[in-house]
Amino acid sequence: MIPSRPIGYALIGASALMATLAIVNPALIDEFNVYWMAVSMAFIPGLLFILKRDAAAIYFSRIVLGSVFLVSGLIKANDTIGFGIKLEEYFDENALGAFWAIFHDWSLILAILISGVEVLLGLAVLFGLQVRLVAVVLLLMTVFFGWLTYFTANCNEMQMQAMAEGLPFDGVCVTDCGCFGDAMRGSVGRSLTPWESFYKDLGLFFLTLVVLLRSKFINVNTNREDVIILPGAVLVIAIFGGWLFGWIFPLVFFLITALIYFVLRTQRPSKPSTTWLIIGVLTVVTYAFSIYTYYHLPIKDFRPYAVGKNIKDQMKSAKELGLQPTEYATVYKLTHAGTNEERTVNSKVYLEQELWKDTLWQITFSSPDPIVLQRGYEPPIAAFNVMNADGSDIGDELLNDPNFSIMIVMHDVNKAEAGEVADRIRELSAEAQANNFNVYAVTSSPYDVHETYRHANQWAVPFYTGDEIFLKTIVRSNPGVLLLKNGLIVAKWSAGDVPTFAEMQANYLK
Repeated sequence: MIPSRPIGYALIGASALMATLAIVNPALIDEFNVYWMAVSMAFIPGLLFILKRDAAAIYFSRIVLGSVFLVSGLIKANDTIGFGIKLEEYFDENALGAFWAIFHDWSLILAILISGVEVLLGLAVLFGLQVRLVAVVLLLMTVFFGWLTYFTANCNEMQMQAMAEGLPFDGVCVTDCGCFGDAMRGSVGRSLTPWESFYKDLGLFFLTLVVLLRSKFINVNTNREDVIILPGAVLVIAIFGGWLFGWIFPLVFFLITALIYFVLRTQRPSKPSTTWLIIGVLTVVTYAFSIYTYYHLPIKDFRPYAVGKNIKDQMKSAKELGLQPTEYATVYKLTHAGTNEERTVNSKVYLEQELWKDTLWQITFSSPDPIVLQRGYEPPIAAFNVMNADGSDIGDELLNDPNFSIMIVMHDVNKAEAGEVADRIRELSAEAQANNFNVYAVTSSPYDVHETYRHANQWAVPFYTGDEIFLKTIVRSNPGVLLLKNGLIVAKWSAGDVPTFAEMQANYLK
């Protein structure tokens, strides 16, 4: 077994190295200071080990590591379809490579599996369940996701370098890792950048090392350990889930699972199989939540199309709201025609210094994507384009309808549920139209595909087209139904929860 102080010195050394790199290169520091959080995840347990406070180092690592994995997993489990969509981006053969493309069609299943595993790993660390095995799995996950976020962070830089050198670049860069995705955008306005995600994974890696190196001493919690670890986890989960994301469910879920853990541990204290029984029951509870949100809708919708939000308000610009907008610039590579000297500047500097007046400085490279000079307000919804067959956009007409209207969203008609679901939507639409509602069906599928579906299911509803990603963002279900009024999302239903018109009238048409 490695003594405490060498572990402490190694962790302190890692934190000191990261701090030195940040001083030498301040550009490493991100807007949310995730970098410094990663430094602290090495420094705090390292210092405790040096001071021979091993128990405190282990408690700290378990509480933070378990709580973060629990909240992270629940965010993914809350929207496994959205997580699956993000995995599809990674499994594009031009993103990670041909090998990973074999998982593309398994994205949704992997999304459900991974989200549940994250939740269970977090609970296992907090309750002390099979921690040696759990620590190895955690190490593999943090290393893998660390590699993934590092690869993602470097992709854009490699693309720009290739273009600057006139070389082809056939890769597809995933600019948003989707770690906390919509939850981050819905709470703080944006998700983590790939580099911020890498720093987050690095911090978790340090904590995982602590748990792994001391896993020999971690068993099912004693009463004393529960008194220390569980209140600490409640605090971290309340801050991380409740305060940051405005979502109290992770805390409720943890309290429910803690109660299950207490009951089973108390009823079978001396049984060697108790640990696996607890894990089995927690597995059922965890995946029951994932399956529920898959067949219905996320219980917490972090997207700008959540019930109660007005789409028109989500489209207002910073100028309309009197806020400072995000300032972007394009990166230019300039080459002097006389001396062949090269300079790299952004478009703001290029204009301010009037470099364009000197005809000897020629732009030889322009970045394909703008960089952020100063972050400000950006509308959560950039556009709401719903196209008619003649090419006209009826998006504004739909959003400005002063009466109740129904929008049926089918991002892919070929994959849309039919049968009983289609019958319920047909009956709802017919009664709504009879009561002077405007009813719209919007899909990304071609005209012949949606017309075949419409006739086969006898829908007397006009079809319009929209971008597939746009439609998947509005509602995860295929089909899904929205009740709108003057741009306000009054209600939203998955395919399996479509109400009758009478139910809609009784509960929402007020």
